[in-house]
Amino acid sequence: MKRLITILPAIGLLASLAASPAQASAPPGPYFNGFEKNTNGWFGDNASTITREPSGYTNGGGYADGIASATGNYHARLGLAPTAIICQSGSGPHPIYRGPFTNWGGYSSTFPTGGYRTDLDIYLDVPWAQSHFDRRFDWSSAINDPSGNFRRDFVFNAGTNPLGFVISAGNNGDRCGADPADPGHQPIEIVNSGWYTFQHAFNGTQGGPLSVTFTITQKSTGTVVGTWTRSDPTDIIGSTVGGNRYGWFVQNEIQDLAIDNALRTGVCHEGDGEGDFERNDHNGQTHGHFHGKSCENQPGSGEGDVEHSDANTGTNFQSTSITAANFSFDEDTQTLTLIGSGTDNGLPVEFTMVAVDSNGVVPGAYSLVLSDGYASAGSLLTGSLSVQ
Repeated sequence: MKRLITILPAIGLLASLAASPAQASAPPGPYFNGFEKNTNGWFGDNASTITREPSGYTNGGGYADGIASATGNYHARLGLAPTAIICQSGSGPHPIYRGPFTNWGGYSSTFPTGGYRTDLDIYLDVPWAQSHFDRRFDWSSAINDPSGNFRRDFVFNAGTNPLGFVISAGNNGDRCGADPADPGHQPIEIVNSGWYTFQHAFNGTQGGPLSVTFTITQKSTGTVVGTWTRSDPTDIIGSTVGGNRYGWFVQNEIQDLAIDNALRTGVCHEGDGEGDFERNDHNGQTHGHFHGKSCENQPGSGEGDVEHSDANTGTNFQSTSITAANFSFDEDTQTLTLIGSGTDNGLPVEFTMVAVDSNGVVPGAYSLVLSDGYASAGSLLTGSLSVQ
C-alpha cells in the first residue's frame, strides 16, 4: 500500500521514521510494551500523541471512561492529530488524522524462519460507538523488502455504526483507500465492549509466498471473533519480502482510544550464561553454565544444556536431555526456563533451571532445582548472562 506512504508530508511518518533505529539484517529480538513504566518504542505522527494512563483512568465520560487496563496497572491512550491530511478519492476529498506508530524495537530486512507475529490489545467501547457514528481507526502492521525498504501494509479497518463496531481487513487504509463495511472484505460486527487482541501472523518459507492471517480475539473469553487471510503472489519471501516494519495507526478519529500489550515476537529466542553466582542464602558460591534456544511456530525446536557445580554441597550436575525451553518477556526482563533430565554425581535426576536477564539494571539471576532435593538460587558475580 505505497499510496499510504507517498501522500505523507515530510513532517509525517517518513520524517519520524528517519530518526528510528537503523534497519537490521535480522529481527532485533522480541519487543513488548505493556505501558507499565513508559511508552518506549512508540512515536507520534503528525503531532498525534500516546500517553501512559493508570487502570481506571477517567476522562469525564469520554471514550472507554474508567476502564481497567487489559493487564497490569497501566495502559496507553491515543490523542488525535490536531490537523488533518487531505486525500482525494472518487467521492471527493477526505480528511486523514494520522495516529501514533511503533517500530517494534527496530526494523528488519530478513524474514525469520518460522515467521513472526504482532499483537496489540485495543479497547472497543460499544456504547460510545453507537452514539458517535462513522468514527474510524485503521491499524497496520507492515513488512519490508529484503533491502529494508517498505513493501506492504496489512491493515485492520474499523469504524463505528449503530450496532457498535464494523471491522474488516486488507492492504489499504484511510477514507480514500478503505471502508470497514466493504462487503468484499468480509466485515464483522462487534457489539460487546471490552479488550480485543488484534493480531497479524506473518507466515511462509524462503522462496515461497507470504501469507498474513489477521485475527481478532476477545480477551475476556478467548473467543476468536474475526479472521482474514491476505496473500499476494508477488510477495515472495527472500526475494521481495523481508522482515518487519512498523505498527501504525494509519488513521485514528477516536480521542483516547485505549491500547495495551504491544508485542512483536522474536520468533527464535536464545539464552546463554557462564559464571559464578552468589547464593541467595549467602552459603557460598556456585558455578553455572547454560544454553537454551527455541523457535516459535516450530514444535520440537527447543534445545539446550546445563552444567552446575556447588563446592559447598558437592553437587556436580550435567544435563543429558531438554524437554522444554521456554522464554517469557516483559518490559524489564527476559526469562529462560529449561526443563529436562541429567545426572548429579552420576545419579539420574530431573531439573528446572531459570535464568533472568534484567538488561544490566541489576545482575542476572540464576536458579537450579533438582529432583534429589538440591536447590540453589543467586545473582551473577562474575561472567555473563544473556536472554533474548
